[in-house]
Parts: sequence; C-alpha cells; structure tokens
Amino acid sequence: MRRVLVTTSAALLFAAVPAIAAPQTSFPRIRSGVGNEPTAGRGVVAGYEFVTRAAVVAWNRRWNSLTLYLFGRRGVTCGTLRRAVQRPGHLIQVHVTGAPRVPIGSPVAGAEVAFVTVSPNPKTPPHVAGLRNGAKLTFTRLDTYPRGVWHGTFSVPRREYADGNVYGYKGTFAAKWCQLRH
Repeated sequence: MRRVLVTTSAALLFAAVPAIAAPQTSFPRIRSGVGNEPTAGRGVVAGYEFVTRAAVVAWNRRWNSLTLYLFGRRGVTCGTLRRAVQRPGHLIQVHVTGAPRVPIGSPVAGAEVAFVTVSPNPKTPPHVAGLRNGAKLTFTRLDTYPRGVWHGTFSVPRREYADGNVYGYKGTFAAKWCQLRH
C-alpha cells in the first residue's frame, strides 16, 4: 500500500510540473498603489499636436505582452481596442514588458515607445516611429480585476527623429485594464 501511495504521489508531482513550468497566460490578480492620476497629456506625433483622451493597458495572452495605448479619441474600451488601433489618426503605443511583473512607484525599465500614424487610405501601411531609450513610464496604481484602472505618468523628450518629424509627449493616464485572448 505504501509503494502505491508513493508511486501515485510521484505521478501527481510530475504531472503538475508542466503546468507550473508553462508560461503564464493570464496576468496575476493585483490591486496595489495609491495613484489617482487622470488621463491628461499632450505632445507631438509626426509634427502634429496630440492630446490624450483615452488610455488602455492590455495584456495579450497569446504573446505574453503588456502594452499601454494612448489615444487622441474618447471612448476606447477593451471591446473597441482592436478597431481603435486601426482607425486613421495618431496613437502612442508603449510596450511595457513580456512578464507579468510591473514595478509600482518607480520607472519601468526598458519601456519601448511607438508613435503610430494610421493613414485614412487603407492601402497605405501605418507609419511607426520608435524609441527604445529615453521614455519614462511610471505606474502608481495597478488593478487587474475586472473593470480595473491603471494610473501613472509617461513622458518622452521632444525631439526630431530620423524620419524628419518631431515626436514627444508628457502626461498622466488612467488606463482601462484589458486581458486579450488573441
């Protein structure tokens, strides 16, 4: 009887190891920080004035990627995020991390910024100007529960990029939390 118990215990242990070793597909439940910043900020995208009116932070389960989106239009939600990213105009996209751990109250290391301009002509691909260094992103509150909101600050120094356009941004955000399956 003891041998059967040990063998069964060992089999259950080995069966559980792949589940533990597999990449985490959902972001852990977190409510932390005291930030209460509004969505407010302005900058320049491709030489045009950009004023933030909506913000979304999304965890993509398929790619294990956490991304902050800043939009110049109102009313962007988890359900309308995919369409909003493809609508003509400007947006700022900040790749935060590929791991479900984010510091609170201190700058995020390695935040990568993409200033995106989507043309009204569907045959013209979006223009993306990227920045790997120089962006400062700080989260002051995280809430990964349903209808959660992440608060923080984000800034990029204003400068001319290689494409000849000026880019830069400074502001705060109250970003809706979304977990995307695809």
